[in-house]
Amino acid sequence: MDRVGSSSALAPILPVRRRICRGRWAGFCGFLIIGYLSMSRGFAYLGLPWISLYIGEIALVVFLLFGPESKQGRWVRIALRVRHLRRFEWLLLMLLCYGGFEALRGILEGYPAFAAARDTAFDYYPLFLFLGIWVGLADRDFLRRVVRKLAWWNGCYGLAYVLVLSRLPWTMPGTASAASIVPLFTEPYGSGIALLGLLAFEPKLRRVWYLVALNTFVMLGVQQRAEWVGFTVGLLTFAWCTNRLHQMFIAAALVVALLGVMFVARVNLQSPRGRGGRISVDYIVARAVAPISKNLADKLAPSKDAGFFAKTANWRLVWWASIWSHVNASVSNALFGFGYGYPIGELNPLVEPGMFIQTPHNDFMYALGFSGWLGVGLFGLLQLELCRLLLRSYGINGEPFGLMLWSMMVAFSMFTEIFEGPFGAIPFYLLAGMALAGGLLARRVVVAPVPAATLRTPPHLSPVEPG
Repeated sequence: MDRVGSSSALAPILPVRRRICRGRWAGFCGFLIIGYLSMSRGFAYLGLPWISLYIGEIALVVFLLFGPESKQGRWVRIALRVRHLRRFEWLLLMLLCYGGFEALRGILEGYPAFAAARDTAFDYYPLFLFLGIWVGLADRDFLRRVVRKLAWWNGCYGLAYVLVLSRLPWTMPGTASAASIVPLFTEPYGSGIALLGLLAFEPKLRRVWYLVALNTFVMLGVQQRAEWVGFTVGLLTFAWCTNRLHQMFIAAALVVALLGVMFVARVNLQSPRGRGGRISVDYIVARAVAPISKNLADKLAPSKDAGFFAKTANWRLVWWASIWSHVNASVSNALFGFGYGYPIGELNPLVEPGMFIQTPHNDFMYALGFSGWLGVGLFGLLQLELCRLLLRSYGINGEPFGLMLWSMMVAFSMFTEIFEGPFGAIPFYLLAGMALAGGLLARRVVVAPVPAATLRTPPHLSPVEPG
């Protein structure tokens, strides 16, 4: 295998005081990643709710104004000098400008200014990628460590949520004026990411079988079908990248073993509040197959529950069809959408009058509805460029986690709010930035195929200190 060297032109991106960066910015990233993925919406409402300023916006302002720096200047100046990031930066600049245009357009159309400004988060959340890159360069091992911590936190909190916390009536303080009730304890989103991270970074899954079992139970217990789809896509990406089918089979065997234990033990627990049905093998399978075959679901679960499982899928399909038809009804709507702030929930005939829903639970439809085909194209190009950067990094260090994460979250976003919601977008961009950081230091990509036996040990990168 060819040895990959480091480019001296990229040396300035490395922070001077690594211990400070590792202790401050890495801890900041870890706090956001674990908090958002473990507690999702409840964590997102931390901040100053009486002025609608939440932790995601506070974190972004802190990073933009007081972000890391080296001898060569602040992070913004250094990021602009990194050749491999220029295409991503230009696309992000265009997306930010287009988001501002859509917000202004929405305000001029008479939509609430606050709602229009809030919707621009879809365009500015990718800025967190640069913080992830910085931390990934300062501490090459941080990504592996934060995945292990996420597996612990998400597993323990998720188990408590499934068994107890989801049924507590407590709400987040200061959110009485929110569009919908915000429980103090909300469902975890990190089970699939934690499992994929363990699969990518742990050489022997048997050593962490308890974390795999814990997060698998949480993922099944939360009963988020979109996460199941995303996790499956991430597994297939792992198999495609590494050809290490035995590890994928081990992970699948652990899932089957857990379901077998649940079946033998006749586990039949109450589902978390709002999810419907029960936690048992029959109900889990019924929930999975209900959107495809309600008749089969009826054989596994009571007809009432099977109908509920199928209805939640039909509810989305009706809404997506309505958005598609309304957007493509005119040339202006097809190009620019309805503008930020538009009450897109009104396009769903199945939504009860007076009920506020701002996301169609599909990021393609979200972009299409609010910003038209131009917005879809810009965001799609941004994601493809991010995929290219992650693919380049994988070609250099042989770590597939970045591509696994990207494929999982893109698939996940087709069925729920990921890229417009802080609990999905912020941890995704932070983790993706850390995953692609190593690829920014190389002069060229290794074109020779990476043997499966060496994938656990990245190629050597010559250490470069800022001049």
